[in-house]
Amino acid sequence: MAAPTSNEGFDARTTKPSRLDRPLADWWCAIGWLTASVVFVALTTWLGGPTSSDSGVSTFPTWAIAHGQVACAYPPAGTPGLNDIKPFIAPLYPLLAAALAATFDVGDTVAFPSPRRLGEHCHHAVAAISRWSVRTGAVDPTLRFGYLGWLALLAGAIALLRSVGLGRRLREPLVLVALAVTPPVVMCVQSLFHPQDLLALGLILGGLAFARRSQWWWAGVLIGLAFTAQQFALLAMIPLAVVAPKSGRPRFALGAAVAATLVVVPIAMMSSGRALRAALVGSGLTLPDPGTLMWELHLRAPSALLVARLGSVVAGAVVALWSSRRLREAALEPVALVSLIATALALRLVFEANLFGYYPMAVSVMMVLLVAMGERRLLLPLVGWLAVVTLAYDPLPWGVHPLFRTVPYWVWQVVIVPSGLLLVAAPLVARVRDSSHRPTATSSSGDGLSPSSPLPEPGSPGTG
Repeated sequence: MAAPTSNEGFDARTTKPSRLDRPLADWWCAIGWLTASVVFVALTTWLGGPTSSDSGVSTFPTWAIAHGQVACAYPPAGTPGLNDIKPFIAPLYPLLAAALAATFDVGDTVAFPSPRRLGEHCHHAVAAISRWSVRTGAVDPTLRFGYLGWLALLAGAIALLRSVGLGRRLREPLVLVALAVTPPVVMCVQSLFHPQDLLALGLILGGLAFARRSQWWWAGVLIGLAFTAQQFALLAMIPLAVVAPKSGRPRFALGAAVAATLVVVPIAMMSSGRALRAALVGSGLTLPDPGTLMWELHLRAPSALLVARLGSVVAGAVVALWSSRRLREAALEPVALVSLIATALALRLVFEANLFGYYPMAVSVMMVLLVAMGERRLLLPLVGWLAVVTLAYDPLPWGVHPLFRTVPYWVWQVVIVPSGLLLVAAPLVARVRDSSHRPTATSSSGDGLSPSSPLPEPGSPGTG
């Protein structure tokens, strides 16, 4: 089956054939992937990263798992030194990083602390592993594993572009390079060490790619894995389940449940259930910062955490129900689907108790993809929005960040969050508005895709 030669399924007002749609050979695509990766690594390094800030939430479980001390990968509450690090993150990224650490013998110059030195119930684990890491110099090589998050994001973006008929074209490497220089993406490794956010978003994009091909089992598997990397994946999981066709929902739910169970249950059993808490809540237990919505509502942890998590999930579900009822099968068309998931991810920023530079990462990536899919009206606003984010959370390591320190915190949230939400929601709102003026295309196969949707590219999996 031949690949589409035009951007079928997209709004003719926003997408026209251009030189960006020129087909590329596979080896040119590979050069594009490599170029984008080199740009990302070079820019991150130039800006002083990968950083050790916040790295403790992932490096300690990584080292414990890599050396077979899984029980101490998630020490119990009250362990000395644990409060200085914050709770550890969900298990998927530490498991992957641990596999790399074991493969490359990270820290093997000095014996890892024995169970006796780790203490009964891992009471001395944090202190013992910290001393070991200093003696072996294990921190720097472990931080470099953070680039794994970029590779996941790269793969997810490629999969999504190809699922909508925009892959294997000049557009593909240009989008990847654009993602590599997007400030919030870089900040996930360079400013504060949260590569698990990149990993989770990459898996979400891969899940959307499978959803576009009506392979709902695999869509669920990737979204379930994303949840075991970062809990904000729930903001994509619920809307995708809402807009999925009835025949696909059971497979989607089962795939997500199986994937999450296979990752979480074994490590939870070996850590006396403590990894389960990390998988469900993660490390986001910090107090609300002055100026955020949670602060202004006079909410404090754990109430702020509960409202932040539930508020964004419920709001995202409401938006998904609204778009599903108005658009029906057209809710799974490329721009509408990406805009819906981007809107759900942006709602996280509305309810968050904190707002750091890497938080807008998911929204900025989805904006870049929307522009690539033909929403050219977003291009200049996107550039301006990223400029404001960069101004607020200056990633340059050379000196004080004057604006971030002097401008009241609430100003940045008021400027960044509503504007970002409006930008990513605009394509979805436009399609809902247009749907009231013309008939909605329906699918004769019942797979949830409209007849005008792009066909899979050669060599891609068939519909399932």
